[in-house]
Amino acid sequence: MPKLMRPGIRIGKPLDFSRYHGMDGDRFILRSVTDEVMYEIMKLSGQEYVDVYATAAKRQIADAEAARKAAEKEKDKHKSGA
Repeated sequence: MPKLMRPGIRIGKPLDFSRYHGMDGDRFILRSVTDEVMYEIMKLSGQEYVDVYATAAKRQIADAEAARKAAEKEKDKHKSGA
């Protein structure tokens, strides 16, 4: 049975992005702002920030799972004497 926890809210310090004024079309600036926001969320939540896009992480997980299944299938093939 899952342990119920009391919900809570943590409010961090205000973030100031005024130094990027007028640079909103630059993808490197957008990435920098995203990284800064994610870093502050990490500090508030106690979670680890992994600088990997979700699609890449999902692909890595799927590849690892496929490799594990292939190895398991190969192991079963050798066990059965085939």
